[in-house]
Amino acid sequence: MEDAKAPPQPAAASVPQSAGPAPNAFDPLGVSKASFEVWRSMLTHPDSLFSQQMQLASAWLGVATRAVTPAEQKQPAVIEPARNDSRFKHPAWTQNPMFDALKQGYLLATQAVLESVDRAPDVDDETKQRVKFFAKQFCDAMSPTNFPFLNPAVIEETIKSGGANLQRGLQNVLEDARDNEGWPALVDKSAFEVGRNVAASKGAVIYRNELIELIQYAPTTATVFERPLVITPPWINKFYILDLQPKNSFIKFATDHGFQTYVISWRNPGPEQRELGWDDYLELGPLAACRVASSLTGSPDVNLIGYCIGGTLTSMMLAYLARTGEQLVNAFTLFASMVDFSEAGEIKNFLSPQALAYIEEKMRERGVLEASEMAGTFNMLRANDLIWNVAVNRYLLGLDAPAFDLLYWNSDSTRLPAKMHSYYLRNMYVENNLVKPDALSFKGVPIDLREVHNDTYAVATIEDHIAPWRSAYKVTQNFGGDVRFRLGHSGHIAGIINSPSNAKGNFWEASRNPPTPEEWLAIAQKHPGSWWPQWAEWLAERSGEQRPASEELGSKRFSPLAPAPGTYVAEKA
Repeated sequence: MEDAKAPPQPAAASVPQSAGPAPNAFDPLGVSKASFEVWRSMLTHPDSLFSQQMQLASAWLGVATRAVTPAEQKQPAVIEPARNDSRFKHPAWTQNPMFDALKQGYLLATQAVLESVDRAPDVDDETKQRVKFFAKQFCDAMSPTNFPFLNPAVIEETIKSGGANLQRGLQNVLEDARDNEGWPALVDKSAFEVGRNVAASKGAVIYRNELIELIQYAPTTATVFERPLVITPPWINKFYILDLQPKNSFIKFATDHGFQTYVISWRNPGPEQRELGWDDYLELGPLAACRVASSLTGSPDVNLIGYCIGGTLTSMMLAYLARTGEQLVNAFTLFASMVDFSEAGEIKNFLSPQALAYIEEKMRERGVLEASEMAGTFNMLRANDLIWNVAVNRYLLGLDAPAFDLLYWNSDSTRLPAKMHSYYLRNMYVENNLVKPDALSFKGVPIDLREVHNDTYAVATIEDHIAPWRSAYKVTQNFGGDVRFRLGHSGHIAGIINSPSNAKGNFWEASRNPPTPEEWLAIAQKHPGSWWPQWAEWLAERSGEQRPASEELGSKRFSPLAPAPGTYVAEKA
């Protein structure tokens, strides 16, 4: 058994000193500076601002007129909520003239604010996008649905229960302040236990180093493919998103289709791991895992999956292997991953020069990015669903947090080492170096993604707010081999963890990969159901012959160290 010892750690993390402005504790994200640029542009071009205000006044007049018009003479609404906006689903928001006018007035005001930013002359697009994002955060917070006496669902429940909902809500406020760092609890954590009713697939940890445990899962078929499957999940949150419950477990699906399945379980790092960098994650993570799986199964190479940041890391590993000539990986699968970060979505709003300086200063002090900070950032990307709707349910309606496995996983956050995270933010999001030939290197070897010729199955999801599908599509142009791109429904998690048992699923496919994602979508065909069965057929063709499944896990060299899901997954942030 190979169990690497952690090297001595220095007293402070070697996070690169920021080349940008000094961090500002009162405005760490640089929002005020960006907002001032937009506001100054508006004031120097008052004609544009005046025109916008006149349009808003006219629209509001239409709303007021509609509110006093008899029902049989009403014209269509001036503005409607977005299709996926569930805040105004109570019937009163449509049927009651007062609430209908309040809803439309709020939506018009929000639209006016965002359009005013868009129309600001002489302001670069990146600044506009950042100001729009944080302006929308404010508008979301000011939604009438967040105020008890402006929300018909809350009024109805208060009358019905005699105010008991508000009493329970106050208890929930105090409970969340005590147990959840003041955030509204997304899930009833007592309903789940890792290893019991989530992450319960049978297997064993057969390898451990200072950063990963490698789990080998027990075969569920009489025969297995000779080439093993190694999965590299993201280390932001934990691996068991792939093994929630049997009905939606990707790991169970893989073993049920005869794949010898190995999954990396990342350590939840603390300050003592502050010096672990991107190269350490590559070498101690997928590179070590693939070599162990290859040795244990006797297969000269493996098939590999990378999910989210795990896909970014493994893409770099494939480019390294291509340069060195090592034939370690055969077929490659990407789940919701980016290699080109030029259009990385709303997460870039948190990475202004001021924000990056602030993040690095905090990591320099602590040695890690705290799990709560990362979770808060991702929740803000979907604030209405993951913050305000939850707060309304818990604090105004007095509801208990739901027992939902995916939300339980989402709340089981992890820390990130300072050195690794700084490298990731700067080289991927800020400088987009991974797609620049020879800009990055591993073990002194420059890498070039164009030299990756592995057969690749890349899956993105159409509503992904973390790895936008148009960015994920760019892998088809960055890799040098055959890439089959598939677009799933829903978002970053639901579109990937889309079991065939889910009747709501669908996906798009096309026979070729034109230069732009828009061209691809124009020729793509939509199919009902999950993409999992198609992927399984694709991988089976690249997994070699079948052989009898072994009844024992591990080997003499890699003897089992602990039953799945292992020990690293139990480390809490």
